[in-house]
Amino acid sequence: MSATADLHSLDYATPLDPLTLRHIGLIAGEGRFPILLAQAARDRGISVTAVGINGITSPELADYVDTMRWVEFGQFNRLIQICHEHNIRQAIMAGRVKHRSIFQISKMDGRGMKLLARSVSRKADDLLGAVTREFAIENIEMLDSTLLLRQCMPPSGLLTPNCPPTQEILDDIEFGKPLANAIAGHDIGQTIVVKQGAVIAVEAMEGTNQTILRAGEIAGEGCVVVKVAKPRQDRRFDVPVLGLTTVKKLIQARGRAIAFPGSQALFFEVEEAVALAESRGITLLAW
Repeated sequence: MSATADLHSLDYATPLDPLTLRHIGLIAGEGRFPILLAQAARDRGISVTAVGINGITSPELADYVDTMRWVEFGQFNRLIQICHEHNIRQAIMAGRVKHRSIFQISKMDGRGMKLLARSVSRKADDLLGAVTREFAIENIEMLDSTLLLRQCMPPSGLLTPNCPPTQEILDDIEFGKPLANAIAGHDIGQTIVVKQGAVIAVEAMEGTNQTILRAGEIAGEGCVVVKVAKPRQDRRFDVPVLGLTTVKKLIQARGRAIAFPGSQALFFEVEEAVALAESRGITLLAW
């Protein structure tokens, strides 16, 4: 069996009812994602033990979980030990750990090094799939990271009714979608930035925000951001995420629109993002 096939053989086959959860582990990266997930768990009466990474995870997360533990980046064996100490049998990964961190080999423990060696490539899906399999060996199930946040996945439609897309924006979105799907299919990135039928920037390891800023530096005002899910998106990890910060970066880059697939991407702080976007004449569209 190929490494890719093995990854997808681990896909969650049976949807899990959040009402059955009593305790979860939260493997937390950077940004608002872990905090919003912890809040959603608390609202449902689910106990959360979070493991954050020093220098990456926001210390604010501790205010929203029952137990907060910390590890250094690369201490994979310690992470597993903490999960066992707190009897974690189901966990969710939330929040970004910069992809380029894989080159910080000197910080990794022996188990982390072995995990890297077993991964078929350094692509995100292969690496995160290897992590998921390692947890499975320890009888820890990785859950769909959107399980408690479906309310943060806007359906298809216009999010900014006061800023409908122009025909030029729609043309750029249609131009960018197949290209974004192509790079996502190769697990390169999920975002492409276009302008007037030209590709300005393609996301790789730097992430969406830096891709947007780079596009603004290259092409100036008027860029359109197209973000997609992968063709076989495994929702346990690397789900497309946008939000208020994305809109702020687009304003900084003097862009004009963000488009993404309805019901397939997490969009955080949507009310604030929509208000800010409309105040700056920016279109937000879920196709």
